[in-house]
Amino acid sequence: MYHGAQDPTVPLSESETMVAALKKAGVTDLQLTIYPEAKHDSWTETYNNPELYTWLLQHQRTAK
Repeated sequence: MYHGAQDPTVPLSESETMVAALKKAGVTDLQLTIYPEAKHDSWTETYNNPELYTWLLQHQRTAK
C-alpha cells in the first residue's frame, strides 16, 4: 500500500487502519510505504519506485 503523508483528500490514518485490519485478518505479505512529501498524487512516486515492480514480479496468480 502507498500513501502520501501530506494527502489532504484521504488521511494517512485510513491506510494505517486498513493495514491493521488486513494484518488482523491474517494477511502477512503486506507493506505500507509512506511518501513524506507526497499529497494525494502518491501514484507518481509509486510508479517511479522500482521496488513496486520487483514486488509484482515475485507474485503470480494460480488457477483454481
